[in-house]
Amino acid sequence: MSAANLRSSVSGAAQDAATVTSDTVTSAADSATGHSIKLLTFNTWGLKMVSKHRKARLRAIADELAGYSAAIPIPGYESLMINETPEQGKQYDVVALQEIWCKEDWDYIVSRCSQAYPYSRIFYSGIIAGPGLAILSKIPIESTFLYRFPINGRPSAIHRGDWYVGKSIAITLLEPISEDTAPIAIMNSHMHAPYALKGDAAYACHRACQAWDFSKMVNLYKKAGYAVVVVGDLNSRPGSLPHKFLTVETGLVDSWEQLKGKQDLQALSKMEPLEQLRYGCTTCDSFLNTWRSYLPTESACRLDYALIDPSRLKTTDAGPRFTKRLPGIGSFSDHFAYACNLNLLSNRRTTDVETGDETPSKRDIQLQKYASYEEMIQCISSYRVVAKRQKFLRGVHFVISILLLIGALVVTTFTSNRAAWSSIFWVFFAVVVSVTGTIDGLISFLFGRKEIRALHEVEEEVSCAQKHLQGLLDVKKR
Repeated sequence: MSAANLRSSVSGAAQDAATVTSDTVTSAADSATGHSIKLLTFNTWGLKMVSKHRKARLRAIADELAGYSAAIPIPGYESLMINETPEQGKQYDVVALQEIWCKEDWDYIVSRCSQAYPYSRIFYSGIIAGPGLAILSKIPIESTFLYRFPINGRPSAIHRGDWYVGKSIAITLLEPISEDTAPIAIMNSHMHAPYALKGDAAYACHRACQAWDFSKMVNLYKKAGYAVVVVGDLNSRPGSLPHKFLTVETGLVDSWEQLKGKQDLQALSKMEPLEQLRYGCTTCDSFLNTWRSYLPTESACRLDYALIDPSRLKTTDAGPRFTKRLPGIGSFSDHFAYACNLNLLSNRRTTDVETGDETPSKRDIQLQKYASYEEMIQCISSYRVVAKRQKFLRGVHFVISILLLIGALVVTTFTSNRAAWSSIFWVFFAVVVSVTGTIDGLISFLFGRKEIRALHEVEEEVSCAQKHLQGLLDVKKR
């Protein structure tokens, strides 16, 4: 269905804001017969007690998706609001959300959007709150599946929380919208965050390992005949190793680049904020976002994606959404949303689809894969040194804690006779040593071993793929 027809149907349903009927479900059916879907992905920044104005912002997001907007354009940047009408939220067929970490926020979203989006699912994993992944859909959901990343930060990084929430891939299989198009697999994820551009805090190896696993899941569903769409906050810039795994390794293309062509990231960093958003769809760290306006303009980047299978899907429109501001609060989230319109190509179609750039040859793709494998093996090798060192130091701390505990018990027997009050100090000292030593011991012997073995497993997988590709390249050289 065309955007104009869908806009018309939704506008008719919204004339009486007090009564929303089943017209939205009919609209979804009409959209399906048009062989296209409209997709939105949005990192909502919903951390409890951390995110500012969380409750008000998440409710405003739900209201916007339900078609009731109280937001206003950014002063002086009204031209950004192209296609962002009060009814825009209801026009999406699928909405993929990240950082939904409070049950009351999700309950409100489901209640507010139940008529606009009759099908919904939030995913549960991890120790605290879950991965924060959720989906709203007008298209019936056939089945869902959650894959939790085995390599995902450290339990010692309590202040970061990635390990505790259990970063995952939330896979949602939608019912086919027509007989001659492939069923759709929405793979929504929020990969491990970078807390620095370089060094151990960048968690580059963790994201690369996650992207490697991600690529395997994508290829499985592609072979099963699904039109795969990878969405979410992937915390990886275009051209990075994780981005290569999710594109070169899988054959997926960036929907934004399919429509606009590849981006010159250096030129993008020198542009004005408005041009960055228009040219590069900089959904993260934009100066125009009130929660990130303290950052320099060159920090703006694109971390929110919709990666699609070009043999089954084609981008017809795309751009940032939720760029407006809420009076008295600011931007909806610390990210802008990303939306795209995707045409589903007929299963009978055999011609190649334009990807926004010249299609590389098969050999070029193989060489790119080989280079990615080399980079990955080096990345794992470098991080393994860090992982082993941390495991060793925590093990040493555990052993030292045992010795200190024994020493504290011995010292207490001597000092208590001379100064009874000192016993309190030594008891407190023993408790602290016991708790911290035990925690570090568990992290060393349980998590440390698990992480090193998981890294070794990924390394073996990459090496196996590299050897196979080396054989193919050698054959072609003869």
